[in-house]
Amino acid sequence: MNMAQSKNIGLCPDCGEEVRFKKMPYVGQVVTCRRCSAQLEVMRKSPIDLRLAQDDEWESEEDFESHDLPRNQRNKRDRW
Repeated sequence: MNMAQSKNIGLCPDCGEEVRFKKMPYVGQVVTCRRCSAQLEVMRKSPIDLRLAQDDEWESEEDFESHDLPRNQRNKRDRW
């Protein structure tokens, strides 16, 4: 493997598998680990830093608390 190819490799933080890119990835790009199927987000390009991608469904702690309430109580909480 030459130096140009080694720049396009990151490591899965979940299982340690090498994640290879055909070309330089962009920050925010989401890829899937071929070994453990984890969704990974590119945090930095040089060296490539991968983190587990965040699920946008739970953007804040307040959203999380609202989803924990039974469906019929969700709107009651917001009325206060």
